[in-house]
Amino acid sequence: MRKGTILLLLLSLCAMFSQAQTIDFSQLKGKWDTTRTVQYEAAQYQITYEFKYAKDAKYPNVKRTATTILRVGNQYNLFTDYGLLAFDSISASIARGETTSTASGPKLITALKGMGLKELILQNRKQRTEIIQRKVGGIQRYQYEEPIPELKWELMEGDSIIAGYTCQKAKTHLFGRDYIAWYAPEMELPYGPYKFNGLPGLIFKVQDTQDNFVFTLTGLQKVKGYAPIYIYDKNEVIKSSRKAIRQMYKNTCNDPLKALTGDGTVTVSGDVSATVNAKPYNPIEQE
Repeated sequence: MRKGTILLLLLSLCAMFSQAQTIDFSQLKGKWDTTRTVQYEAAQYQITYEFKYAKDAKYPNVKRTATTILRVGNQYNLFTDYGLLAFDSISASIARGETTSTASGPKLITALKGMGLKELILQNRKQRTEIIQRKVGGIQRYQYEEPIPELKWELMEGDSIIAGYTCQKAKTHLFGRDYIAWYAPEMELPYGPYKFNGLPGLIFKVQDTQDNFVFTLTGLQKVKGYAPIYIYDKNEVIKSSRKAIRQMYKNTCNDPLKALTGDGTVTVSGDVSATVNAKPYNPIEQE
């Protein structure tokens, strides 16, 4: 394995203990490297959500913060971490020869450290299906497909002002967790962060009732330039199932060193391995 790849692996592990950092939005300009991704369409809207998440369910008040992005197109939605978008954009610039890995190294590291959400979620609204791609601890990216969740929302009494908009309250259940959401009927976009959808207005905030995961809208803009809705090329992923990938992630949390070195392509010295411990397992999807 190349030294650069090993470095990125170690940085990925370190990122779990780092606070999110500010990333220059100018790095998101331009098209992605089409040799690595499949671009479906250009986004019409880009919506930014602050993502606060508890790594350990025993300590819900101890949260980390990341920035996530929802891109809405004519037919497709893309939801992922801002750090991932920045990392891909910088990597594509390196691949095109516009910059070097040495010059862009600090920006790549910043993008990795700021990453909180591991999934890239592409939704085909017309076919009501979604593709999810993610890593589970190593460098390999996996993919599975499933129907877009048909959420059963219960509209509730009460409202709140979020980002200057009057938002109504609703609750639902998704993959083992109960959630409260606030949506703005004024914004006629029936979408939201992660896999939340189906309310009569854009979701401005959603959090689970155990206060482990909170998405809050912090920015909404009509895209003027080119913001691609994309996934990684089939040669960049291994197709699997949601159940199998969840189990791999659980195994990675229980024994991160084995997950990193299990296939024999990466070796870690004894003094380093002694510092790698099990991580809390608190997935956003419990079932």
